[in-house]
Amino acid sequence: MRARYASWLTLLATDSDYLRRALAPSYWALVPYYVGQFNDCSCSLATATMLVNALRGSIGLAPVERLVTQQALLAAVNSALWTAGVGADGGEGVTQRQMGPLLERSFAVYGVDGVAIETVPVLRPNEAAVAEFRAALRRIETSAADLLVVNFHVAPVVGHGDYGHFSPIGAYDEGRDRVLVLDVDRAWFEPYWTPVDRLVAGMATMSHIDGERRGYLRITRSL
Repeated sequence: MRARYASWLTLLATDSDYLRRALAPSYWALVPYYVGQFNDCSCSLATATMLVNALRGSIGLAPVERLVTQQALLAAVNSALWTAGVGADGGEGVTQRQMGPLLERSFAVYGVDGVAIETVPVLRPNEAAVAEFRAALRRIETSAADLLVVNFHVAPVVGHGDYGHFSPIGAYDEGRDRVLVLDVDRAWFEPYWTPVDRLVAGMATMSHIDGERRGYLRITRSL
């Protein structure tokens, strides 16, 4: 029987040393709001929900204000494209190119201002792409105002599966050149470390929805 996780992955549950010794600001910003996608195609929605809650925070909320849920976010954004893609099992999901505007609208409807979103396609899994991605990863280790979302084909990352996927990045362990993926497919996965080159290989793939390259999104909030 095929193993659930490829040999190059390690699980956070058994390998948490980095988070015990590093500041890991993005991890601590995101993990209080870690949710699993509510159906088989809503990874983009679960990811956006985590980001909105992380940047919105809960300390300043009134007693009657709730944290953002996936269903509430989908209704508030009111996008026919997003609803068709993720509203029920069997949807196509959304593409990386569509995700940027959906995130912008998500932040806007919940009053999260001063946020810049950069969509970065990964055209080839070459050294230049790896170096650019490492630079983005280093930034998330210095400030919780810098967050990363990856859009990847799952097989190069976890070892099996023929579909695209969104999830936030929790941390970057530069010494071991590996990335902590807070995978929102909680029915199947738990947080795992994957080598940077494996993740870049997963991002340098083509979406079956629009034929565009996958990649990552940089979310930066002005302090």
